[in-house]
Amino acid sequence: MLTLHTAWKMDQGSMTDGEAGMAKLFASEVLGKVADEAVQIFGGMGLMDEGPVERIWRNARIERIWEGTSEIQRHIIARELLRPLLR
Repeated sequence: MLTLHTAWKMDQGSMTDGEAGMAKLFASEVLGKVADEAVQIFGGMGLMDEGPVERIWRNARIERIWEGTSEIQRHIIARELLRPLLR
């Protein structure tokens, strides 16, 4: 829902950097947790090159770096939330 709402706001031309950062951060962190859990479930087979779990796990890690790391997204979100208080 967060991603859909942010996409809708982007279509309306009213999306902020903080909203985009929240959607990206949430999606990439959830993807990482799900991929980690899948590797745990599959055990050693989860890290074999022949299986799809290894590719998903590897791509999940990259998604936390693409378009700004999770730490950068947190910084963008915090800056937007704190901006009204600093004026």
